[in-house]
Order: sequence, then C-alpha cells, then structure tokens
Amino acid sequence: MTDDEEYLEAQRKARAAAVDFFRSANKPERERRVVRAFLTNLGLSFADSELVAVQDPPDVRFRDANFEVKEIPDEGRRRHQEYKERLEEAIGATAPTKSVRTVAYNELAISKVYDLILQRAKALAAEKYPSEVRRNLDLLFYVNLIHTFEFVEAPFPDVTALPALGWRSVSFVKGYRSCVLLATPRAPNFVRNAVGRVVHRNVEDEAASNL
Repeated sequence: MTDDEEYLEAQRKARAAAVDFFRSANKPERERRVVRAFLTNLGLSFADSELVAVQDPPDVRFRDANFEVKEIPDEGRRRHQEYKERLEEAIGATAPTKSVRTVAYNELAISKVYDLILQRAKALAAEKYPSEVRRNLDLLFYVNLIHTFEFVEAPFPDVTALPALGWRSVSFVKGYRSCVLLATPRAPNFVRNAVGRVVHRNVEDEAASNL
C-alpha cells in the first residue's frame, strides 16, 4: 500500500468513526465529552466515572454540578450529515488532495460568542426551562464555530444581562479553552473560582479532546 493509499484509508476510518459517534444514540457520550473537556481545561483532577449521564435535565452530573449541555454551531450546520458527506468524499477519493477542502479562516471574538450564548440562554429560559429548574442548572455551551484561526479573548464581555435569566451558572468550552461567564452563589465552588476569565488547558495534557 502506498503512502497516499494509507492516508486515504486512515481518513475513511476516521470519518466513519465520526459518523458513528454523531448518531443520536451517542448523545449522552457527546455531552460527557463536552463536560470532560470543560473540566480538564480548568485544571481539575477527576475520575471519568464521576461524569454521570442522567435523564435530562441535567445532561451530566459531576459532583455537585448539574450540567445542561448545549451547542453553539455555525448557522445551518448539521454535523451528522456533514460527516456523512465527508465520508463519501473520502470513499470516492483517488488521491489525498481529493479529500481535502480549501476554506477561509476568520477571527472569532469572545464578544461574538457571548452574544450568541446570551441569545440562546434567553430562548431556553423563555421556551423550555422553568425558573425552578434553571436555578439548579449549570448551563454549559460547546462553541463549535469552525473556520476560525484566532480566538480574541479581550475585552471580556459585559455579562450583566445574564443574572436575570435565572441560571445557576453559564459557561462555555471551545477547544482548549473554558470560560465561566456567570456563577451565582449557589454554583459549585470550582465554577465560582473560574468566573470572569478564559482558562487555557495545557496542550500537552491529552486527558480531553480538542473538540
């Protein structure tokens, strides 16, 4: 087998695994993966058995935290269908260049992320989660905005609109970064200790995936 053939075979296997991972039946494990990355970025030591998938809400319990996991994707993006299409490309490719797409990359500012999170947190509060549920939930967003080459972390956004929504805490994870935007006095200590800043995981630590 040539190097090109080995590369294409590896791509096919990786994309097939991604298609399988994003099936609806694997939603609990995807949510645990998001929480795992969030905690690892914060520098916490924990056993994987502490990440307990439970009946929604919350999605994942970790010690005294009740994480409700939501995704912030690019508008119109359907990840499972996207991976299916990418797998078909790899299956039909006859050379490595046929399985690679050229894309444009842009900056992503934390202010933009915050605006998207605030919009989603408001909608969830209004449409799905009553106040007695929100007050005990730690809302965690997985920021999955692709084609960004740099994440601009300053200035930190003004989050004064968040407390009125009634969530116990609001945080996000993006790759090797975790950020707690809001933590009420009822939130877990490790969440309150991280509020108001972006925390970076040591890239040498492979305990969690770069989502």
